[in-house]
Amino acid sequence: MSSAPPPSLFAARDLPRLPGAAALQRLPPGGVITLLARRAQVLRIDSGCAWVTLGRGPVDGMGRADMRAGDTFVHAGQLLRVPAGTRAVIEAARGMELRFVWQAADATARQLRRRRGAGACEAQDAAACC
Repeated sequence: MSSAPPPSLFAARDLPRLPGAAALQRLPPGGVITLLARRAQVLRIDSGCAWVTLGRGPVDGMGRADMRAGDTFVHAGQLLRVPAGTRAVIEAARGMELRFVWQAADATARQLRRRRGAGACEAQDAAACC
């Protein structure tokens, strides 16, 4: 078992649904999809439960000393930050349909700033806010 830090999760309810936002995607129970984060992304789970495996390749995991590849469950109402260059294998877990949004992290940060007000992110720890 690795001593990897926990994945970066935060509440999806903090993000409004805005015009032009990323499209909602669906996976049937047990369905699997592999997505590559060419730039930093956020995986938002709207309903169901996702079993997510993160990694940069079959051998070196995330390729970073501070973050290892691994599995995590992401539940409805949660977000998972996915670093640029990372492959995410997403499975609809626990016999439920999965509804999710795969969105650029910078778009997510803009949505948070709009919702909280322009100065809110500056007043808080940037890692926790954006």
